[in-house]
Amino acid sequence: MEYIDIFTRDGQYTGVTRPKHDPKKRGEYYRHVLVIMKTTDSPAPGEGEGLYIVQQRSLKARFYPGMWDMTGGAVMAGELQEAAAIREVKEELDITISPEELKLGFERIVDWDDGTGLLLSVFMCRVDVPENGFKFDPHEVNDVKVMPFHEFLYHVSDHNDEDFCNGLKEIEKKL
Repeated sequence: MEYIDIFTRDGQYTGVTRPKHDPKKRGEYYRHVLVIMKTTDSPAPGEGEGLYIVQQRSLKARFYPGMWDMTGGAVMAGELQEAAAIREVKEELDITISPEELKLGFERIVDWDDGTGLLLSVFMCRVDVPENGFKFDPHEVNDVKVMPFHEFLYHVSDHNDEDFCNGLKEIEKKL
């Protein structure tokens, strides 16, 4: 069973740890990470559109089944966000990222209608496309593609707000 730490909206740890899939109560937030992966063979910033590794969520996923999205997931109890980002990429796509390769892109607070939410850290890195194709976890991922930035942004814009997408545009400019 996976456990997560519970925080207040302003990031203070509440002292509560519970199973990941237990319902959250009003005012409870948990940490979540996303990893934006630009291919190492993409042009340098400002020299052309980058290529991004994007995964299609499992068709059985609770949220956004079958949609193209970024790699990511919950930060486990006691885990640092950077470690969670590295773990999620390894678990979902079998890609190894070193801590030195991973940079924080931006952070934001996501508030949900039920009064809960998440504290989101969006990381960025450049990675090699595996020579023998992607090895992904079929329980979490249905498919993996490399897409130009405009296509990647189009796919994730349908379930992310304008501020989030503007953060992605800033990542494209500097990664």
